[in-house]
Amino acid sequence: MSHPMKSKIFMLTLLLGCLLMFNPIGLDMFLPAVPDIAKGLNASPNQIMNSMSALFLGNAIGRLILGPLADRYGRKPIILVTLVVFTCSAFASGLALSIEFFIFCRFIQGLSIAGGHVLSLSVARDLFEKEQLGKIIANATAIMGLAGIIFPILGGQIVQFMSWQSIFWIMSVFGLTVFSFVTFCFKETIKQKNPRAIAPKFLLQNWFKIITSRIFICYALCSGFVSAGFFAYVTVSPSVLREIYGISAFGYGLVFAFLAFCFVISNLIAGQLVIRVGQFLVIAIGEIMVVLAGGIMLVLSILGVGGPFTIIIPTAIYFFGIGWIVPQSNARALQPFENSAGTASALLGFISMIISALMGFSLSFVIHEDATYLAFAMLVSSFISFLIYFLIIKKITNQ
Repeated sequence: MSHPMKSKIFMLTLLLGCLLMFNPIGLDMFLPAVPDIAKGLNASPNQIMNSMSALFLGNAIGRLILGPLADRYGRKPIILVTLVVFTCSAFASGLALSIEFFIFCRFIQGLSIAGGHVLSLSVARDLFEKEQLGKIIANATAIMGLAGIIFPILGGQIVQFMSWQSIFWIMSVFGLTVFSFVTFCFKETIKQKNPRAIAPKFLLQNWFKIITSRIFICYALCSGFVSAGFFAYVTVSPSVLREIYGISAFGYGLVFAFLAFCFVISNLIAGQLVIRVGQFLVIAIGEIMVVLAGGIMLVLSILGVGGPFTIIIPTAIYFFGIGWIVPQSNARALQPFENSAGTASALLGFISMIISALMGFSLSFVIHEDATYLAFAMLVSSFISFLIYFLIIKKITNQ
């Protein structure tokens, strides 16, 4: 590969990574501040959990809207619009004086965060196929993971020395920075815009075509359920680790940074390994990891073995497994849809976010005095993904 081509791929990977950073900066940096935001808005921890569910719900709906728009008008203009919405909603969240307005702002921010995932996958699918597509997605996801290391620590530091509102000011600055990057450094990648992409009849037909693809729906559910286990941790861990086990905001940020580091290393390994052994084996190993992690955490909790490390170590294994499952499952799900990658990636994200939102909403109804409910949620999510892969996907691919 020539040096100019390597440079182009590097810049593209960096851009895709920046788009995928919407999620860690919008969520991960926020997590260490959850107890402080609850106190500042005179709200309960479970109400703050509902704000996360609102973020996931907005994320899900946003994917359905942004995917077809990207197929109709191109990737670049829709990316720029989502960056504007992200920046404004982050700024408004910092101005919130009530939990209700805060939840609303987070819902709107979820709509824009959806753009990062949908549009990065669409751009990647515009330019690459099969294992190369999986490698590019894995490397871009690794960049997102690096952001997941930095932003939780930054969030913990901000909460210790500044007001929780400062977190949202920083989100706004990030949005403006990426807006400039996209404006001057990104060229449109879609080969041919689809003028019918947002026509209701065409949209419904396209959705139906994609949803009825066995390959798509199976990989989407495989990825969606294992991701729900991740979001279960995101939803519950601030309360359990900070309020029950007494970890500081900075300490919580370090814990999440460690988990994100595991995710980064996992993606980098998977991105190299997939070229040699193929996507099927990589996903299979990841599935075993996540089920093992959920099972270990639940057994320790049932036996009454407490302490933060009974949560952190199994979750690290889970995060490592996700890095082998999700990028490759997403790549396999999108493979059949070269001419409707935006809509397909939108439905892919919609399914994942709806499952995660329902998981987070369900967990907000119970009182978390230990890790039992968290462990149960992670085990159930991973086991469903495991069954889908080994009992359904393997059967389909062997036909």
